[in-house]
Amino acid sequence: MPNPASVPGGPPSALAGFRVLEIANMIAGPYCGKLLASLGAEVVKVETPAEGDPSRRRGPFPEDVPHPERSGTFLYLNTGKKSLTLNLEDPQGRVILAALMPEVDGLVHDLRPAQAGPVGLDPESLRQTNPHLVVTALTPYGSTGPYADYRGYDVNVFHAGGEGKLLPNGLALEYYPERAPLVAGSNMASYQGGLTAAVGTVAALYSAKYAAKIGRGGQYLDCSMQQAQLAVGYIPIQRLESEGVVEDRFSRFFRIGGVMPAQDGYVELLTLEPRQWQGLIEFLGHPEWAREEHFSDPATYGPELNRRLREWFSEHPKDWLYRQGQAHGVPVAPYYTPAEVFASSQQRERQFFRTVGHPEAGEVEYPGLPFHFSETPEEMRRAPLLGEHNSEILATIGYNQRDLVDLARAGVI
Repeated sequence: MPNPASVPGGPPSALAGFRVLEIANMIAGPYCGKLLASLGAEVVKVETPAEGDPSRRRGPFPEDVPHPERSGTFLYLNTGKKSLTLNLEDPQGRVILAALMPEVDGLVHDLRPAQAGPVGLDPESLRQTNPHLVVTALTPYGSTGPYADYRGYDVNVFHAGGEGKLLPNGLALEYYPERAPLVAGSNMASYQGGLTAAVGTVAALYSAKYAAKIGRGGQYLDCSMQQAQLAVGYIPIQRLESEGVVEDRFSRFFRIGGVMPAQDGYVELLTLEPRQWQGLIEFLGHPEWAREEHFSDPATYGPELNRRLREWFSEHPKDWLYRQGQAHGVPVAPYYTPAEVFASSQQRERQFFRTVGHPEAGEVEYPGLPFHFSETPEEMRRAPLLGEHNSEILATIGYNQRDLVDLARAGVI
């Protein structure tokens, strides 16, 4: 299926006309830029000459053969962008960067204040270069406060949000009660930080567009990955404030249900209300061990009920448990494998996965946006080769082909 945003004469994308410079590596900042590119912004990714974004070396790689243009992580996080190689440690590189600032509407970077200042990305320098610029600084703990210049990675940021202390729970806690706190998989804190920054950036870009008409400037978005994580895991803090309850993994236990083994995988059973217990008892066929009074006293009967529930659930396929459980008003949901999700008729019907060609990686299916516009289509273009757009981008600020040769020889680009 052709990308609707590329159909001649079709409607423009939501962020068509906006140009954003991205100076960020790995996940959080690049995910922010990816979302902006998916919405139609022109996103120029600045990478270190010769090496590029470290995610180019992280993989996964086809057949486990490392290649800087075939990393699944890089390809996914940088769809739709252009690549400019630029050495920001070189004075000429910083001159070029300053010259680019008046040409863009937004800047997304992941440099801590101590890193940003020396390369001219501190708020004051940027305000002088382009007073209408929207600057999104996405750092582990934000650009102010005692932690502003702390290094931080996904594991640090996730645990700084407090949720790791509550993990493991459910079945894992029952089996491994002494296990150390866990970090959520799939770099959740980094993606949450990138998503939050993208939402703020879109709002600031449109605000700046209309502010310019009345003589106002752009905005500086100071984004904290830790606070993005806190914002989605706020309930334990709310309980502390309102009830004086300090939650831990054991205070969340014991509930009836949780992760249950099925004949062909696992399901999640969540019974929190009396009507759900009653539906579960009917679903089970009213066995002697599953009485309503037992469900109302999980502290006493919970471990035994869960043991029997696991035995019963393990005798049935997960899709059968899901459909029959729902029919009885019981909240049951299957755990799907990545392969099952990829082949899901639901995702295929919604065209969530889009095939995009790449000169090195070939044709690959990528996840699209989790929503569809009725009038403004999302963009889905391939990730760039390292430095692929050097000539195109530098030409906009007066550099010719001979200049590019000299800059490359000097290690600037």
